[in-house]
Amino acid sequence: MVQIIRKIGNSQGILLPRTVLQQAGIEGAVDIEIAEGALILRAIKKHPRDGWEAAFDEAVQAGDQPDDDLFEGTSNQFDKTEWTW
Repeated sequence: MVQIIRKIGNSQGILLPRTVLQQAGIEGAVDIEIAEGALILRAIKKHPRDGWEAAFDEAVQAGDQPDDDLFEGTSNQFDKTEWTW
């Protein structure tokens, strides 16, 4: 699809057809990245942790093992003498 770059105020831009935006799941705002001479527009995730579960599963299948809970069972002198519950 070829689009003409147009003057928009003091800037330039292109108009994207509604069907293209709908197919990409883009609403309202986009994340823009420049990579290897290309502009990449991505829909902004509605939830910051979208996709984390799949990424963790993929990492485990690739052989990575999650760390144990780094805070479980640890204490220091402050915890033993100064902290009041």
